[in-house]
Formats: sequence, structure tokens, C-alpha cells
Amino acid sequence: MNRKFLILTVASLLMMPMISSASSMSQVQQTKEAENAKGTEFFKGSFKEALAEAKKENKKLMVDCYTLWCGPCRFMSKNVFPDEKLGKFMNEHFVCMQLDMEHGEGPERNKTFQVEAYPTFIFFDADGKEMSRFEGMAMQDDFLKRCERILKGEAPISKEDIQKEKQEEKQQRVAEKDTIIDEGKGVNFIKGSEVRFADVLAQAKRENKRVLVDFWATWCHACMKMNKTTFRDTRVGNMMNYSFVNYAVDVDHDADGKELVEKFNIKAFPTYLILNPDGTEYNRIVGSNPVEGFAKALTNALLGKEDQYTMMERKQKEAEAKAKAERQANLTASPKATPKTKVKFMAGMDVEKGIKAAKAKKKNLMVFFTDGDYKSEYVEKYSFNDAGIADYLNKNFLCMFVDVKSKQGDAVVTKYEIAESFPGFLLFNSKGENKGYAGGTLRTADMMKENFDMYLNYVPNK
Repeated sequence: MNRKFLILTVASLLMMPMISSASSMSQVQQTKEAENAKGTEFFKGSFKEALAEAKKENKKLMVDCYTLWCGPCRFMSKNVFPDEKLGKFMNEHFVCMQLDMEHGEGPERNKTFQVEAYPTFIFFDADGKEMSRFEGMAMQDDFLKRCERILKGEAPISKEDIQKEKQEEKQQRVAEKDTIIDEGKGVNFIKGSEVRFADVLAQAKRENKRVLVDFWATWCHACMKMNKTTFRDTRVGNMMNYSFVNYAVDVDHDADGKELVEKFNIKAFPTYLILNPDGTEYNRIVGSNPVEGFAKALTNALLGKEDQYTMMERKQKEAEAKAKAERQANLTASPKATPKTKVKFMAGMDVEKGIKAAKAKKKNLMVFFTDGDYKSEYVEKYSFNDAGIADYLNKNFLCMFVDVKSKQGDAVVTKYEIAESFPGFLLFNSKGENKGYAGGTLRTADMMKENFDMYLNYVPNK
């Protein structure tokens, strides 16, 4: 946090003797206010020492139970606890401490704390008796309200409360039981098993309508539910039959299914693609919905508004492109040194050489990609020094280390088309076949084995 120190103000006053006394006092006051503007202060010391400090100051104790790999924990530290309003409240009523539940005294404390989700915030009175707790990330105002409730002796918003609220919201949405099924005529779909796509476009041109293509599959539960509910509704049927030539395509079995999926880059099911009569895309809706929700989504699509799923996908791609550009703008000439861990890493970044070596030893190859961020650092410092993980990797894999912030590492990222998601693990089986890229912070041998086995044993449908 940037602070203005009183000494700077005093020095400036000495250099400008003509400033009035009132003006001088105003500057000093502003400086003091700036000094006092601070977020939540965290006690540096053990739990026992923090408890003693709370008793001494006649305050309660709040323990922020976190882990180094926890993104929401990090968000709270960087974006919530620095808030001035929250800080003023917390500093007045609590001694606050942050406790790493996987290192230091954390594991021993957790034998009694029994924390299962991160972050978890536990509140104690001055005698060390637990008053209350709550889990999960919360923004400043929400966090403050929860703490106020605890100070008053009221129960915080529990997981059960949150689940109850969600259930009530769900029931309210499902209260759409006024669906008018089969009263008149639901959606009239032309079947892809009976009519080819070219003929559907020809009909759309004759009728001067757009085409709505329903991409579905027999294994898609959401698709089948839409067919049994929303598409049997008279109101939805009237709306769609008036506006479109409706075409249902079984992506696995219909003649034009696979070609249309590839042509229009369909990645999720169900997807409802809206085409102009000339066959060009106008808009799309991704995912199932009950009657009211689908009618709204359809109306928005006709007005040219972007579907939520499509928007999220676009924003994710834009974020990845931005992250990639920023990373590539600051590449180092030399990669950082491969860390010395219990996991044994081959020297260098020549993946082709690693594949050959792994095949010769009849082992799989694991290529670890790091960007040096806190998640990558966690894997390097802790996961690769875990005895179980080291035993699993050293027995079954040859391992390589790639620094993606170096020119050499970026070349590997480009060659193997690695997603801008780090840390990650590029896996090759003992035959040298590329089995995919597993992203994420894998913290235990069981997590790693389960994740890697999924990739190594995956056989694509042909």
C-alpha cells in the first residue's frame, strides 16, 4: 500500500514558510488520514501468540485458514482484505491471523480445526473457544456483514443457508409448470435422418425464413429433456414454427451431422444454430432451458445479442490471447534453472529427444510447463517434493521441465500448441503418442495418477 509519511509533509512546510498556519494544519491532517487508511492487519506469530494478543486487547480472534494453491484465498488477500472500510472494522474488533493449513503449525492445528474447504474463516473468543466459522470467498461488504453477525452472537450464513437459497431459487424457476404441452403443436422439426441440409436451405429460401439447426445426440441428457419438455410447448412451437425452418440433426447418425459440426465449430450440446437462408451463421444459443428461459434466449438471439456461453468462450479466448501476448513480450534469453526436487528431471527442453528416451525405457513422458506464478511455484516447491508424487513419476515417467517465460520454452509451447494455462503437464505414452495437456495444481499422488490415467487411457471415438 502506498503511504505518505508525515516527515515529507513537515519537510515541505519548512521549505515554504509563507504557507498559512491553517493550510499547514490541513496538510498535516490529510497526511495523518492517509497514514490511517489501511486494510485488515494480520498478526505475525503463532496461533497461541495471536490468542494471547486477542485476550490482551479484549478482542476476538479471526483465523484465515488458507493454502498456497488456493485461488480464492489469494483473491481475498489481494482484493478484499486491503479494503479500508473492512480493515477499520476488523482491526477494531479482531486480532486477525492467516494460517497456512499445509505448512508450519497448520497441519497440527487442523487436527482440531477440521477445515475441509478453503478459505475457511474461524472465529474464537479470547479464551480460545470457537464462536463460529464460514467458508468460501466473499466480497468486502458481505464479509463485513458476516463478521457483524458473529460479533452479535448470531449464526453466520452457513453452507446450508446458501444451499437452501439456491434450492428455493431453483424451485421458483421450476415453478414454470404452466408448460402447455401438446395442447396444440410443439416445434415442427425436419429430421436430419430424412432430409439433407441442402434441401432445408432451399426450403428456407422459398419461405424467406432463417434455419434453426438443433444439434443433439442420443447420449445428451439435456438434449433429450428439451425434446420432451420445452419443444413440446405450444407457445415455443408457435414462436419457432413462425420464425424458422427447424432442422434437428443427430450429430452421430445423420448424414450431414459430422460435416455440420465441423463446419460451424459446434463444441457443446445442445447447440441451436440460427442460419440465414444462404447458409451463413446469424447467431447461436448454447445449452438447454425451460420454456421461459429458452424463449428469452431465442428472442435475444433474434435481436442479435450474443449468447452467454458464446460470450464466455469468446472472453476466455481473448483473455488467453492477451496473456500470451504479455508473456511473449517479456521472454528471457535463458530459462530458469530446473529445480532440484525429489522428482528427477531430464536436462534441456528437447521434447523429441525426451520422447525417444522414454520409448527406449518403455516409460511415459511428462513435460511440466511453468510460468513461475504462485500455482506453478507451489507445484515446483511442494508437489515435486512429495514422496508419493515423486515415487509415482520417477517409476512411470521420464520428466522434463519447461520455463514458458523463456524463448526456448515459448518455442515448445508454440510447437505443441499448449493452451495459455499454467502450470500444466503435457503427456506422452510409452509409444510416443501425444495424449494431451493436463492443466492445474495437482497436490497429491492420487490426484495426479487419477488425472494422468484419464489422459493416458483416453481413446477417441472414430
